[in-house]
Amino acid sequence: MKKEFYKYILLAIVLFSLGSCSKWLDVKPEDKFVEDQLYSSPQGFADALNGFYINNGSASLYGGTLTMTTIDVLAQLYNVGSTHKEYTMSVYNYEEKTSKSKIDEIWTNLYANIANVNKFLESLNTYGQVLDAKTLDQYKGEAIGLRAFYYFDLMRMFSKPYTTADSLTVVLPYYDKVGYDISEFKPANFVMQKVLSDLSNAESLLLNSDPVLTQARVSKPSLSYGRDGRTYRMNYYAVKALQARVNLWKGDKTTALTIAKSLIVQQDKFPWTTLADLNVPAVSNKVFATEMIFGAESPRMQDQFLNVFSPTLFDDKILAPNSTGTFINNTVFENLPNDYRSQFIWKVAGKPYPTFFKYQVGGNISYNFNNTVPLIKMSEMYLIAAESDPDNAAGIGYLNTLRTKRNIAALPLTLSATELNTNIMKEYRREFYGEGQLFYYYKRTKAASLIAGATNTSMNINASSYVFPVPLSETTPR
Repeated sequence: MKKEFYKYILLAIVLFSLGSCSKWLDVKPEDKFVEDQLYSSPQGFADALNGFYINNGSASLYGGTLTMTTIDVLAQLYNVGSTHKEYTMSVYNYEEKTSKSKIDEIWTNLYANIANVNKFLESLNTYGQVLDAKTLDQYKGEAIGLRAFYYFDLMRMFSKPYTTADSLTVVLPYYDKVGYDISEFKPANFVMQKVLSDLSNAESLLLNSDPVLTQARVSKPSLSYGRDGRTYRMNYYAVKALQARVNLWKGDKTTALTIAKSLIVQQDKFPWTTLADLNVPAVSNKVFATEMIFGAESPRMQDQFLNVFSPTLFDDKILAPNSTGTFINNTVFENLPNDYRSQFIWKVAGKPYPTFFKYQVGGNISYNFNNTVPLIKMSEMYLIAAESDPDNAAGIGYLNTLRTKRNIAALPLTLSATELNTNIMKEYRREFYGEGQLFYYYKRTKAASLIAGATNTSMNINASSYVFPVPLSETTPR
């Protein structure tokens, strides 16, 4: 990042009052008095760490842009008209000023998070003696895991699909400590190795400190705010799941499969969402929170729903697929209305076509899943295993487990490898609507065409459309 950015490091300080309210302060590195005060007790560290998780849920990060809006717009999941604020992104015009501003915001926010992580880790080394050894390891593991999470998403947006040749291309500046020096851009393989190293270190730290390992059930609905649960924090299993995701991106299917299977055997800790979880409108668990390994809390979720997806919006403002309903009904759900994702997430209500209700806050707003954006779910581990297992029948078996748990029929074990991959893509499209994973699937598999939600017809996509340009705010001047 530019020198002006690193001249002041943001330090997250969260002040809780009745489970809400956060405050961010600009703290100069030389202002040790503020740090001494903040980190004079274990609560100061807990509050600072909570700041990361609160920020994750903001609309400019994982509570909007990087999940349900911009990234899914790029996957052509919505009918975005020329007057919509996401239009220039929807047509991959990254040089237009609105797109430039959006990409700059993404870049700056993620690097600000990374700067905060580095500052937090430095503070743990300086002031961490106020923590017991187990808590110190847990906080370090969470922070290092978050750094890997942020860098990997930067890679997924700002670099080409990972190949041996393209891994040598310089893509990102890399920082793992606080300072004034400006990093040169590093090649993709350098950043990838740093991400995997961070995940390995986080795994070791959390293996000896994370209470998630002794919990019989980790992911469950709660009447408390999500940040109190381990699935809203970078926990041990989230680190492992991210390792599976990263290794699949790298092309190491053997390692991705091994890790995905190690999560699958822990299914009881992340139980499948059932019809009973979904069938009570006031508390319908439409985000499948029981299966969530890691997610973000977004206390303003209802505002996001009303501003983006509500059927009360005009057609030129709402994010929804084509107005005939054919994309959702025929293409996405293949005329299988009993699929739980179709039954409970898509409704014809207020519009003559299906609109997206996954993030509508239910009648009982106290339940944490009403304010939740899933970032990694168990279902992804089944899809990674299905894609990575060299035994085609075994791969179909993993896929069928997900299908039957979503109330649709199993596929025949005689599917060819090509047919299996086609059906894996279809599950990514159904399963992660509003979660921002489909675009990355298309990119990783180098899809040259896709079915557009605006027209329900095939459209071509250029390789260049998968790669964001580095913002001018980063490159001029350095």
